[in-house]
Amino acid sequence: MTQRRNPTAAIKTQGCKLNQFESQQIREQLARLGCDIVPFEGPADIYVINSCTVTARTDRDCRRLIRHAKKLNPAGFVAVTGCYAEVAPETLEAIPQADLVADNATKARIGHEIRERLADSLAWPAEGGVASTVAYSCDGDMLERFAGHTRAFVKVQEGCNAFCSYCIIPHARGRSRSAEFDDVVAQTRRLIRAGHPEIVLIGTHLGQYGLDLENAPNLAGVVETLCELPGLGRLRLSSIEPREVSEELLQFVAHHPKVCRHLHLPLQNGCDSVLERMNRPYTAQFYGELAHRIREMDPGICVGADVIVGFPGETDEEFETCREFIESIPLSYLHVFTYSSRPGTPAAEMPDQVLHEVKIARNHRLRDLSEVIRARFAEAMVGEALETVLERTVTDEPGVLDGLTDNYLRVTAPGPESLLGTIQALRITQAHGEGLRGALQ
Repeated sequence: MTQRRNPTAAIKTQGCKLNQFESQQIREQLARLGCDIVPFEGPADIYVINSCTVTARTDRDCRRLIRHAKKLNPAGFVAVTGCYAEVAPETLEAIPQADLVADNATKARIGHEIRERLADSLAWPAEGGVASTVAYSCDGDMLERFAGHTRAFVKVQEGCNAFCSYCIIPHARGRSRSAEFDDVVAQTRRLIRAGHPEIVLIGTHLGQYGLDLENAPNLAGVVETLCELPGLGRLRLSSIEPREVSEELLQFVAHHPKVCRHLHLPLQNGCDSVLERMNRPYTAQFYGELAHRIREMDPGICVGADVIVGFPGETDEEFETCREFIESIPLSYLHVFTYSSRPGTPAAEMPDQVLHEVKIARNHRLRDLSEVIRARFAEAMVGEALETVLERTVTDEPGVLDGLTDNYLRVTAPGPESLLGTIQALRITQAHGEGLRGALQ
């Protein structure tokens, strides 16, 4: 007699931290419905691709993943959700290998949608065996844990009202909306109980938290409350807009022992004329003064920036202005993006689109600059004791652990595997390129 088995499901996540959080929600939902979760690169009954549409490359990668999943199991069911499915569903529905295309509004119940579609073709457990769930006001259900990750994300905000001229995300994720404050606290408590030593607050437009709620704290108030939760190891902020970094928030980042010394502040460009065309609400001078103020508060605070090269009309002179500006301010790393035209955005209709080979050359120049900036910041940490979440073993170095410092540097140090998943103080002994070597205190 053939033994009955549960359906198997595999999930692939593209793009941002929000997608990673939402993929965890999908994972837990499918597991509660009776699926065994398996790696994406093997055979599965169900494949879920949580897509991104920030660039043309992520679009291409999503289409490739759809076809790849069907090759892994021609009889498998392939579901696509996320931002690409939101803004271009007709493109994905035209791919024969895509069995279900679900927009972001459907994402929160995609597991139920899949079960309904496959009710007669897979051996699902009885509905009565499905565990109860707790709804989360920022879409989907609360997570029990962040599977496969030492550090856990908490989505506190969704959507964006900014409409930068190059960005499709407001169309993909909608207007700004915040999770209820009590839900944020409850979700964080759950992940602390699950043993995650670091919680990362994430949002499409994180600094807008609470503006759409009555009697809710602002982001600094959220940080203050969460830092008082028993068992919290440390708290990190994800990307936050430069104009939304309040003095109160800066004080927490610089001085609170449980708040990571790390701010990721999207710059996008260091030339005012380009910033204006991008519809960004600040000048290079404002950004530079903020970066210098942060570094003066504590030289150990890591300040990272997103930069887009090749925006429509960007001249050689504008690019050089941007590069020189970046060299003049105390940044710790860059995330460099090549401009990608998104249909439906004002920038896609702008004249003087930059040649592809010019964009690639500028990208390489800023990536080279980022390596110099990262190495300089890492070198400055030699001799310091840095609080580090130890995340994994180093494959080719037995007895050596790899972790992330509070100020966002990778560090390796000898130590027992029993310390994985804990926060330890490491004395930094060496900088090698962008990374660090340390020793347990």
